[in-house]
Amino acid sequence: MINTIIKHSLIRYYSIRNTISKRYLSSDSSDIFKLQERGYFCDNLSETDDHLRKLVTSKKQTIYCGFDPTAKSLHIGNLVGLIGLLHWQRAGHQPIALLGSATVLIGDPSGRLQERKQNLSNEDIVLNTENIEGLIRLIFQNHEKYFWKDQQKKLLPLTVVNNLSFYENMNTITFVATYGPHFRMNQLLSRKVIKTRIETSHDGLGYNEFSYQLYQAYDWYCLFKQYGCHFQLGGVDQIGNMRTGHDFISRMTNFEEDSYGVTVPLITNESGEKLGKSVGNALWLDENLSTPYECYQYFRNTPDSKVEEYLKIFTFLPLNEIQQLMEIHRTKPHEYAAQIKLAKQITLLVHGEKGLESAIRSTQAMFAQNIDLLHNLTEKEIDGLSVSVPTIQMSLNPELTLLDVCMSAKCFSNKLVALKVINDGGVYVNHKKLSNPHAILVFGIHILPNKITVLRVGKKNYYMIRWTHMDISLRQEV
Repeated sequence: MINTIIKHSLIRYYSIRNTISKRYLSSDSSDIFKLQERGYFCDNLSETDDHLRKLVTSKKQTIYCGFDPTAKSLHIGNLVGLIGLLHWQRAGHQPIALLGSATVLIGDPSGRLQERKQNLSNEDIVLNTENIEGLIRLIFQNHEKYFWKDQQKKLLPLTVVNNLSFYENMNTITFVATYGPHFRMNQLLSRKVIKTRIETSHDGLGYNEFSYQLYQAYDWYCLFKQYGCHFQLGGVDQIGNMRTGHDFISRMTNFEEDSYGVTVPLITNESGEKLGKSVGNALWLDENLSTPYECYQYFRNTPDSKVEEYLKIFTFLPLNEIQQLMEIHRTKPHEYAAQIKLAKQITLLVHGEKGLESAIRSTQAMFAQNIDLLHNLTEKEIDGLSVSVPTIQMSLNPELTLLDVCMSAKCFSNKLVALKVINDGGVYVNHKKLSNPHAILVFGIHILPNKITVLRVGKKNYYMIRWTHMDISLRQEV
């Protein structure tokens, strides 16, 4: 992460790249400064800003992170902000999740080269907001249940605020007349995201997106007044908005109060693409959009070049355990110890114990050649597998052969190739080799009672058939 400390007119940058330094922090709020143990500070925070250290260690602070309900669910990129809030909660501070039911109508230009195209109805916003609040609360509950073991310290409960309450009794004239004088145009226009859009975008920048930073600043001011919230947490693309908020709070308090922005990294894949819904590769936190199995497999398949970074950012594991995992991984990379640990930790945090068990069961059913687990997969688990494994639906009839199924599932480009691979023993049905291309599929052996058949071609190519109609006489014969 990058810690951006905003104080009066000065911004200092501190590089962090992770959120947790110890699995179970003590009740001493100074533990927040142990982030430097991750090795990502550009400066030693405890030595360069004694005022800030005293502020954080002397008493409970309040910090917030905002989430606009642009979709039904948050995605994996948002999880970094939530873990940041959890880190502050673990250190004894008060976390606030701010839901932007009002600001979502305006649209945040941060990190975007073009205007956001969205047509959200009031009903959509209400439903999205309710669902996202439920997801956030679930993650905080999972954290306390599975990751917080300090029985001597009770975590301060999460506060969830909807910013619609800040604006529902205010009109535009009142907002502009009352708060407009405290925003300076030269400062607003100097923000990088604003300058970039004005100078490089063909369509320029609409007033709605330009004004977003004003409303985010007002959000922070309202939280500052109501909850004593001196800290805001967000992605590195929020630096400009945070500074606008800091400047606004300073002016509204006659420069007598300090406010601070803490930024977290925008997570990218190996290709450098941001993990967010805007680029079409989102992993959702809602199990109805991305199943626990998808979550588990996504991180189970983390490239070696990213796994250590992800362990530091997404988990609560202490550094020495991460180092041990990486040593094991470097010695035995084929065992994927680091990736498996990462996948388990994140799936447990997002989906809880039952979600993790389901993800592991599905993984073992598919890849550990466990016919019993495959046989016992639930409909929901099969649905989850269908997203990641090429799947077709077929009707079963008594004459259907292995070759027919392989061609229907598009396992091969043509029948000649299919015949050769099957005859050579390269095809497995429900983890058992079947080398007769003309073998008739049998219910209970090749077609499991939960109406699936799993094909494997070679070592790594999996396909699944979901049977929609079965011949009753065939069932009875077998």
